[in-house]
Amino acid sequence: MASDNAQNSFRRGVMSLVILTLLKREDMYGYQLVQETARASGGGLTTQEGSLYPVLYKLVAQGLISDRKVQVGKRMTRVYYHLEPAGEQRQRQLRQEYEEITRGVFQIIKEADNHGES
Repeated sequence: MASDNAQNSFRRGVMSLVILTLLKREDMYGYQLVQETARASGGGLTTQEGSLYPVLYKLVAQGLISDRKVQVGKRMTRVYYHLEPAGEQRQRQLRQEYEEITRGVFQIIKEADNHGES
């Protein structure tokens, strides 16, 4: 069970980085973020709206993004998310951390593969 929590935490962290990165280009609404995540990753990273919204709410609460409601048609309202300056700064930090972690993980894998071949 602990590994499920760690995996969920890792996934939320990755999704925070993805959301902040996508919002650098333009304001987007939730379903648009889901679609763009899948498209931009070549289908390698997919998420459901239900798991995306808790991350969005947390980013809003942290002041990293803001939200605004836009009336679409007579009855539909979309919530667009906007990257705030603090979110840009956090995106740069998360990207650097993610690159360092993945570089280290792949170095360990490469070393283990080379050791196994000896």
